[in-house]
Amino acid sequence: MDTQVENAVQIAYNPGADPQIMRQAMTFLDQVKQSPDAWQICLPLFARDPKAAEIVRHFCLEVLNIAVQRRFHQTDDQSLNYIRETLMDYVRRSYITASSVPDSAGIQNKLTQTLTSLFVGMYTTTWGSFFDDMLTLTSSSSEANAQGSRDNYLGVVFFLRIVASVHEEVADVLVPHTMEEAQRNTQIKDAARERDVRKLVVAWQEILAQWNGNDKGIIEMCLKVIGRWVSWIDISLVVNEVLLGMLYNFMLGESRVRDAAIETLADIVGKRMKGTDKLELIVFLKLGEIVETLVNSPALQAHGQPTYDFELAESVGKLVNNVTADILRILSDDSLDIQIKQQAEELFQPFVPFLLRFFSDEWDDVSHAVYPSMLDLLGLLRKEKRTTGTLSHTHKLMLSPILNAIVFKAKYDEDTTWGGEDDDEADEAEFQALRKRLKTLQDTVAAIDEQLYINTLSNLIGTTFDRVAEGGVAAVDWREVDLAMYEMFLFGELAMRSGGMFNKGQPQGPAAETLISLMIKMMNSGGTLRAQPRDGGSNDFIGIAASSHPAIKLRYMETVVRYAAFFEVHTTYIPKALENFVGGVHDNRVRVRNRSWYLFFRFVKTLRQHIGEVAQEVLEAISDVLVIRAELPQDVGDNEMSSDDAQSEDATFESQLHLFEAVGCLSSTKSIALEKQVLFVTTVMTPLFRNMESSLEAAKQGDSQSVLQVRHIMMALGTLAKGYADGTPGPSSSTPAPNELVVREFENASEIILVSLESLRNHQYVRDAARRSFSKMVVILGPKALPTLPRWLEGLLAENSTTEEILVFLRLLKQIIHGFKSEFYDILNSLLTPLLDKVFGSLGQEAIGTDDEIQAAEMRKEYLDFLLVILNNDLGLVLVSEGTVQHFAKEVNDLPTSKLAFSVMGKMSIIWGPATDSAKEQVNGSLKEQPLPGFETLMIERFSCLCWEVPAMPGFRPKDAQAKMVLGEIAALQNILYTKLGESFIQYLGTVYFPSVNLPQGPAEEYLIALRQMQFKPFRSYFQKFIQGVSGG
Repeated sequence: MDTQVENAVQIAYNPGADPQIMRQAMTFLDQVKQSPDAWQICLPLFARDPKAAEIVRHFCLEVLNIAVQRRFHQTDDQSLNYIRETLMDYVRRSYITASSVPDSAGIQNKLTQTLTSLFVGMYTTTWGSFFDDMLTLTSSSSEANAQGSRDNYLGVVFFLRIVASVHEEVADVLVPHTMEEAQRNTQIKDAARERDVRKLVVAWQEILAQWNGNDKGIIEMCLKVIGRWVSWIDISLVVNEVLLGMLYNFMLGESRVRDAAIETLADIVGKRMKGTDKLELIVFLKLGEIVETLVNSPALQAHGQPTYDFELAESVGKLVNNVTADILRILSDDSLDIQIKQQAEELFQPFVPFLLRFFSDEWDDVSHAVYPSMLDLLGLLRKEKRTTGTLSHTHKLMLSPILNAIVFKAKYDEDTTWGGEDDDEADEAEFQALRKRLKTLQDTVAAIDEQLYINTLSNLIGTTFDRVAEGGVAAVDWREVDLAMYEMFLFGELAMRSGGMFNKGQPQGPAAETLISLMIKMMNSGGTLRAQPRDGGSNDFIGIAASSHPAIKLRYMETVVRYAAFFEVHTTYIPKALENFVGGVHDNRVRVRNRSWYLFFRFVKTLRQHIGEVAQEVLEAISDVLVIRAELPQDVGDNEMSSDDAQSEDATFESQLHLFEAVGCLSSTKSIALEKQVLFVTTVMTPLFRNMESSLEAAKQGDSQSVLQVRHIMMALGTLAKGYADGTPGPSSSTPAPNELVVREFENASEIILVSLESLRNHQYVRDAARRSFSKMVVILGPKALPTLPRWLEGLLAENSTTEEILVFLRLLKQIIHGFKSEFYDILNSLLTPLLDKVFGSLGQEAIGTDDEIQAAEMRKEYLDFLLVILNNDLGLVLVSEGTVQHFAKEVNDLPTSKLAFSVMGKMSIIWGPATDSAKEQVNGSLKEQPLPGFETLMIERFSCLCWEVPAMPGFRPKDAQAKMVLGEIAALQNILYTKLGESFIQYLGTVYFPSVNLPQGPAEEYLIALRQMQFKPFRSYFQKFIQGVSGG
């Protein structure tokens, strides 16, 4: 059998084996792992001499590990003893006598794992000598072991692997454990503390002494073991002259050993203990002197030099972090008396310079090492300020250097090449994450001392702007300018937190006043405005924005948009800002150019009423970037392309649309004469019209690029309309009526889009673009758009229209209905039949998969909501078929749709049922009654019956939350039916319907009395309980 296992392993893990045989081998090995007796084959196979192949031995250890873990709770199982004895015999042969080739690191790790599993299962019961057995491996003979000589290299390494693995299994807080495992681990640790920890500490000291100067790897492993175990053993065993003396010597040695020693000391300091004990430990260890010695070492004094040892800096930073974190924890503990806190404060002060030194280190990993303590320190100062209203003198002195250090760390490093070809996106993301963490600290400083925050940042920003004004932006390092701009961007959170920069034209507080002065400095930093914008490139910027670095250009434009409120008062700076934006939209870097298109739109939209006559110059300056050039996605020829493809492959065009919206905003500025508004619009539209006409013929012939070009022009015209006038279409709109001459131009645009749609309606992404454009143009066109709606419907809903397209079109119609109401009646009446054909054609398709089911449910809801919009806007007479609503009411697997259907039936009953003066009291809102002869018959014979049929359907559970909502809507419908039909409704239920469904007379009479006498809310609760009672649910 062992031969079968050996052969199967070699086949299963041989990449060149036959796939079918490999699968058979894998199946066989899975069966071996599941077999409770397979360990009896694998144990001798692993331990045999000569050794099997490494992959075979690795598999055997995996099977043994599974077998051991299955027997954890079987303490009397002799098989565990047999496994232990066999493996220990193997270990002694392999790691003491070294009679063969040493095991690889992979086998040692797997063997360590198996022995650790045996330790967990047997240490507290039958293998109390575990650590003694392992210690014997460290000596070359029993005599050497008795003398404390740890001279066996292989055994020492294996012993250290074992004790490290034991810690990870029973004491590592980062490893998740069940409650049962946690209790087991506690028992193991208690037993180890009582029996073996003392001898282990002695052995570690002996190993360090034996191998000091002989093998750095063993010293490093041993120090890491001590650092791990110290978290759960008696600290006094470790804090002794012998071990500490060795640690101090190691810290002055080679880098690997030195860093491990510092890390071990940090672990010792980080051990949880009482506050008073921790203070005594810090004093005893003389940590202040140790850190000072390390900080003054040549390796940490070589700032900015190749010899600077950042790994040492990170290790010392972690040590400083552990010390200061513990002291700050004591200072934050309100339960401790004042003497202890004073002692902690005295110990803390010498560490403040160290904390600042490592926090300010040029290496971000070093800074990150002390970030937790810096956060704790600022939290302590904030708590002190909140509780006492002030800071102590020593604490107040800390705040300014802390803020300066935070700001300094937010600066790009000297070797950063932002935006270059070799730019590392991962490094940039890490730096932005660092800035995010620094902002948390900076905000805390602002909360502690707002005036210090204002003074520090305004001095940094203002000084940088002054230097730019004096020598030009090229004379100042871009990193310094970026830092100033970044801090200015953040400064606004304080300056505008009260709701804005200005209050009745005056600065809203000291921070806002400072921000305004900084904005003036920024805008004045580049001299005078040029007479005419140029045609693009870096030289189109002025002032700070003239920096050759893209980060500064973007930061400038982001800042201008963020503080657009500044320009509402200081309007004289708008032309300069616009000229810089003109430079941005022409920038030769795609990243800057595309982002500036969006920011330019944001700026123009916010300040459209303040731009004035300069709008014409701006429009002329950007006209060259309004040219549309469609670019096909890769690998797309003359085949149909999806809307997603078109959008994802041409992100530049999506950004370019912001320019068209900005032009629309500029064109509608009130201060511009009406004839100029027309001029602006036609200046943009006319080239687009010509381009559309020239592209349409080729598009009709199936040229994909021409089809995409038509689609893009449609989108551009619609976005231009959106920028010109946002709002709700129709007479109820609060938007002022647009210029009639402009409306005429958009009528032309609408007709051109419609003609193109009719020619290319088989292309989904063309339909999508046309629908979007129409939804925006209808805002401007108003009632003039209505006569073309049948053509739009025919063009937008083609034979191959998707469910999503129908859904979106329903939403568009709801928007139009809401805006135009009765004006839309005739159009809606003509549209409804073909529209409903599309709706029910979509619903009639078989659902394939979850996505289709979700879309079908969404279609049902959207259709019923569409009916409600029709009813709520007094257009109900266009609905000539009620059967669909009744069908949706029975969708007990889609209860929200069922609820909506009953709501629709209620609205229908109010509008078309018999007239009654009290009908207005039954609904939220006002519905105009339009009695329809014969409709009361439908109300009695169908609507009322559905109120009982739906709750009785299989799958309807009256106690479910959604089912209760349906019952509430049914109760509302019955209340409406009784209000509209009166006693004839009661008589029908009592004499016809209830007997037909065998409802007992008692509950029937009780229900009818409740319907007559109860108000709606109590009746709704009663009806829900009544249904639960009669259904047994």
